[in-house]
Amino acid sequence: MMLEDRTAVVTGVGPVMGRDIALALAREGADVALVARSDVTVPSVAAEIEAMGRRAVPVYGNIADGTDCARIATEVAAAFGGTLDVLVNSAFYGGLDGRFEDADLDRWQRPIKVNYLGTLRLTQAVLPQLKAAGAARGDARIVMVNTMSVQHLEAGAGAYAGSKAALGAVAKTLALELGGYGIRVNSVHPGYIWGESVKIYFQWQADERGGDTTWETVYEERAAETALGYLPHSSEIAGAVVFFASPLARCITGTALPVNAGHWMPPSA
Repeated sequence: MMLEDRTAVVTGVGPVMGRDIALALAREGADVALVARSDVTVPSVAAEIEAMGRRAVPVYGNIADGTDCARIATEVAAAFGGTLDVLVNSAFYGGLDGRFEDADLDRWQRPIKVNYLGTLRLTQAVLPQLKAAGAARGDARIVMVNTMSVQHLEAGAGAYAGSKAALGAVAKTLALELGGYGIRVNSVHPGYIWGESVKIYFQWQADERGGDTTWETVYEERAAETALGYLPHSSEIAGAVVFFASPLARCITGTALPVNAGHWMPPSA
């Protein structure tokens, strides 16, 4: 197992991406602290991890709150002895749509507080533990779960895309600044993440169109935009996170990896 006896923190542990990332890390041998605002999903994920023979540590808090971030870091340090090998920043807020010309820009602060500043506050709070792992083992890892929305732009998504674009830029800055401590910083950029929530969204789109349109119709249209002809499940995207967290990516830092079945591809060098 690539992460045997390593420790990890996963934020935003809910029923989809956070859950699958936490389980994927545990399958490779990691003990995992599960960070979420509530206990809706965490207990069941913890039970799945413990059934693998790994340790699961539930930690509750809001990363947009600096006091909570400090407390989360303290609880993680108490659980793992002050050394943290892997931090996966998966928590996000994406529920704000609207065109710029009509926007209440005060409301744009919420995605910034969660997706950008909240992620950075928690990263800063656990940084001493990541530095301790880097000093002890020569390799600690931060993985940012970003989004294709910063490259494949859509009208009405400026608040979300802007906050994530800022995170994408600062992730590369962190890679430069933290490399000397043996800390790697990389990002994964999913597109549509297939699951129940996207199915519901596609059904809403189908209902808006009316007629004979179904969610399957919308799915096929979106899937046809990808090179591979389908929309990846969160469990597949979790594999890319495990790669960045593993020794296989030891020489990789400052990278933004599209994990979207070829929905968007970076320009050729």
